[in-house]
Parts: sequence; structure tokens; C-alpha cells
Amino acid sequence: MKGLGKRVDLNHVKEKLSRDLKKFSEEEVKNLLNSLIEKGFLEEVKGFYGITKKGMEFFSKRVKEVENNLRKINEPWLIVYKAKQYYPYVINTVFEFCKDRFVGFYCLFTEKRFFRRDFRGRKIVVKDPKELLFFINIHCIDIIPSVHRINVDRPDWLVVDIDPGPKVDFEKTKEVAEITYKIFKNFDLNPAIKFSGSRGFQVWALIEDFEFPAEYEPIVLKGGKREKNYFTLFSDFVRVIQREVEKEVPKLTTCETLSKKEREDKILLDPSSMKPLGLVRAPYSVHSKTGLVSLPLNLKEVKDFEFEQARTENVLERYEKRGNEFILRPSNPKKLIQELI
Repeated sequence: MKGLGKRVDLNHVKEKLSRDLKKFSEEEVKNLLNSLIEKGFLEEVKGFYGITKKGMEFFSKRVKEVENNLRKINEPWLIVYKAKQYYPYVINTVFEFCKDRFVGFYCLFTEKRFFRRDFRGRKIVVKDPKELLFFINIHCIDIIPSVHRINVDRPDWLVVDIDPGPKVDFEKTKEVAEITYKIFKNFDLNPAIKFSGSRGFQVWALIEDFEFPAEYEPIVLKGGKREKNYFTLFSDFVRVIQREVEKEVPKLTTCETLSKKEREDKILLDPSSMKPLGLVRAPYSVHSKTGLVSLPLNLKEVKDFEFEQARTENVLERYEKRGNEFILRPSNPKKLIQELI
């Protein structure tokens, strides 16, 4: 559905109806459009049709009643529609996690989902909330900023992405998320935790500037020698944390980014975003596959968390009461470095 002020011709409407429902004749489409015009939901200007304010108000109420049917007919369309209704309320908060960083997006259309980090030949940099809404309105609904600021050669976000294989029970995933959070605390980090928007969680810490440890040597991996820099160091921080998690729940977690098949009964504590231009889903972003929000939680909420809580309408209700709950306070990685070297 196009927004206020945007219009399409009859053939466009016919094409979409025939794609999602059944074949419609031109006469059937005309009759349908005329009935909506009579109700004041549409207007026609020189053969082009657009929704009215009354139509927008009616549809926003009606969509809640028919959501399950719409999901069966065209789930990507529904995810995008709900994302566009949701984002204006949280856009200032989401923008704060994009500011001064390169940003990538997953874009969603009925026939395709694709990733983009370039626009008009350049890496995407979002200068203000209005520009971020521009990208959302062209279906870039899944917002994934870089772990480091532009022109900075180190991450400032340490992110452990907790990604369960398909055979892992969600309760086990929640247990690992709780343990990971507590291990961050054990290393004197200030963690923030959020639901990923799919089946996992992420634990973040904002790492303050620190001098690169001269005695650090990268952990030896199967792929051979690794470059010695801040990005490698941060990815090894994730590996140190995973080792500590492993002590609590043996043989359940891994840092090896194996194929889904090879780790279907494991939980990946993924270090792969700790690299130049590495990306992580922003807090309060909509996940383009599920339509659920990457929702910040407090530790006590993790155990009883249900997917329903991350639906856009439920997140908005919570956000209205609590505001931004994903607060990142600077952390010193001294203890992590000591453990690593």
C-alpha cells in the first residue's frame, strides 16, 4: 500500500491483486476501486488512485483484525507495512546506534529479500533520523550498523551474538544468554542484552579507548596466522567469553562458524562481526525475516521471554512507558586482556 499523496494506475492494482489473490479482470478491479472511492477510502486523479487519510485510518484498524490472513497471503508485505508504522515512534533511538557509522540494511519486497550497504555508489552513512526514515520507506527495514565508527581502526562495541542451531531448545538459548551476560559482569564489563529478532540474543558492551597490548598474540585458529590488530583482539575477547560459558554448559557452545548442519545442536557465540565494516542489528530494529523487533531486555526478563513480546505493537507499548532501555556505559577491558595474554 502506497502512502498518502502517492498514486498508482489501474494496471498496477490489477497486477498486485492477481499476484496475491486470484486473477482479476479490469472491470472487476474498476468496480472494487469505485466502491472504495464511494466509501471515501480512495481518491482518483486522472486515472491514478491513491489512499485518503480516512482510508489510512480505516486500514490501520482493520489490519489488526485480518493480520493472520494477510500473513498467509503476503507475509513480506505485512512485515514491511508494520515496520513502516512502527519506526517513526522509535526512530530517534535507532538513529543513535547508526550515527557516525556505516550502515547496512536488509531490504524486503514481496518477491525478494536482499542486503545493501551501498547507495548511489557510496557506503551508506545516515546523517539524521529523517534520512533513516527515507531508507525505511524504500523497504530497508532491517537496520545493521557497523561495530566501529567511520575512520576508526577499532570496534567500540564488543558484541557476542548468541545464535542457536535448529535443534537447540529456546530455553537452552536463554540459559546461555544469561550466563554470557554474567560473564561480561565477571570481567568488569557493563553489559546490555537484547533479543536478536529471530531465535537468539546479543550481549553488548561499549569498550572505552585503551592502549593495544604489546604482548598480545592472536589465538591460533585452523585458518592459519591472523593479523595482529584491534579487530582480531576483539574477536578473541569473544572466544575468551565463550570458553567461560563452556565451563558452565559443557559441549553446548562454539565460536567456530561452521555450517548450520555441522552445528545444528550447538549455540554459536559468533565473533564474526568483530572485523572492519562488521555489522550488527541495531537495538529496536525489525528483523526482516520474522518481523519481530530486536528488543532490549533486562537480565531478569530473559528467562520468561516469549516471542510475542517482540511484536512491533507490544514493543511500542513498552517503549512508550520506558523509552530506550539499551543503555551502553563505557567499560574497561583490562580483565579480558589479562585473561587473554
